[in-house]
Amino acid sequence: MKPVFTLRPIKISALAVRLFAVLCLAFVLSGCSAAFFGGDLLTSPRLTDEQNEIYNALTASAGRVDLRYPHTGEHRSAFVIKNIDDEPTEEAIVFYEANKSDAAKEPTTNDASAVGNLRVSFLDKDENGSWKAAYELPAAGTEIESVAFSKLGSDKEKILISYTVLGSSDKIMSVIDYENGIATQLGSVGYSSYLLLDSVGSGEYLACFNRDVAKKDANMSVYAVNDKKQFGMAMPMVSFGSAVAEIDGITVGNALILGKKTPCIAIDYLSSENLYGTGVLYYSGNAFVNADTIVRLGSDTLYTRRTNIYTPRLRSRDIDGDDVLDIPITVTLPGYENLTFPEQLSAVNWFRQDCDEITAVCYTFVDPQKNYILTFPGRWVGMVTATVNTTDDTVTFWKYEGDVKQSEYALLTIKTELKGDTSQSSFGAEDALRDGFKVFSDDSEKTVYYKSIMYEGLSLTDDEIAASLRVRPAGYEE
Repeated sequence: MKPVFTLRPIKISALAVRLFAVLCLAFVLSGCSAAFFGGDLLTSPRLTDEQNEIYNALTASAGRVDLRYPHTGEHRSAFVIKNIDDEPTEEAIVFYEANKSDAAKEPTTNDASAVGNLRVSFLDKDENGSWKAAYELPAAGTEIESVAFSKLGSDKEKILISYTVLGSSDKIMSVIDYENGIATQLGSVGYSSYLLLDSVGSGEYLACFNRDVAKKDANMSVYAVNDKKQFGMAMPMVSFGSAVAEIDGITVGNALILGKKTPCIAIDYLSSENLYGTGVLYYSGNAFVNADTIVRLGSDTLYTRRTNIYTPRLRSRDIDGDDVLDIPITVTLPGYENLTFPEQLSAVNWFRQDCDEITAVCYTFVDPQKNYILTFPGRWVGMVTATVNTTDDTVTFWKYEGDVKQSEYALLTIKTELKGDTSQSSFGAEDALRDGFKVFSDDSEKTVYYKSIMYEGLSLTDDEIAASLRVRPAGYEE
């Protein structure tokens, strides 16, 4: 019997490999994406006891169903359980499609907002504590992007369901009110990106961002629900950006208006391949306005930056810790101006958002892998350049004397050793000591070493290096 048990798994594995290859080939030929394939296989987790009760109540009302799961956001389950009305008990929101093998049970609707068979079911508990289907709405899309909750300026929480539509890159945000067992769609709006604003005015708002293809810019519209349960624009639409191809990131922070901190939104966007820009909106007079209309000096500053293998993609942030947003701009380092763009190394200038005057607050070098950022002292700006060695993950900063490839004066070298990276040659504490390096930072992901020399006032002391070099902590993600 022993040979039987040792040979059978081998035969099955070989068959499985052949079947998997056939399935992969068929899938590729069908034109579908691997991400969709993997996601579909992984979105059916085991249900909890409570979810099973809800599921049974749903199928008793709707027949056989296929559950559908949000792709992003805080709520990733097909079952969202939350108190969404004035009653003390929780309700359940379930996303599903009628099972395709049960055609007689497929939902039909004349609702103009329905674009497919995706449904949103609302379930509540009866007097006996049993789950029962209370109401159902047709979805405003074919896939669920995310689910969120917000009062949107009203006195009661609303349900915000984001959808995608098959064949379209745009998304749809549906705002729903649930009360007395009835779900009412208050309105829907198309968007490319959105965020919930809770730091302006007296309540929370929905900010939606869209591209205007004709004008080649983008705009932000802010929505709320009034006391009559009407969903609509709460602030005038405001445009931003130039040649906006895709919104890359949205950061909410503070700007300064006449010395006082006020909410500010920085929208980082892709303009063309490897070229990014930023639009800045200030909150002023109970509405958001473009920085161009409020900044006294420096409003014509072009917030553009480029990326290549030496310069990573960057987003707006408070870079200097003063609780005011800063915007990055790339600046070619000395000696690289006449090289082709893929060969260039860049520094990053960060500009502080102040309506009195837009000013540069620091001149930095950002590690290609974003492991650290080095702020140049004033005496280095225009005098020091850098070279990157991708083989051993070192960056060397030199006194610039007309040719970066022949400079003799290496002022500072920073080396990053990634733990568990077998592609790197081993470099431990003994190697560092032998080569003149010191350990600057050590965590579970990496060790950062540095080596400096003394030279004509351009060198950095250990204290200056400690103040200028910031290492990304282990586990940090943007």
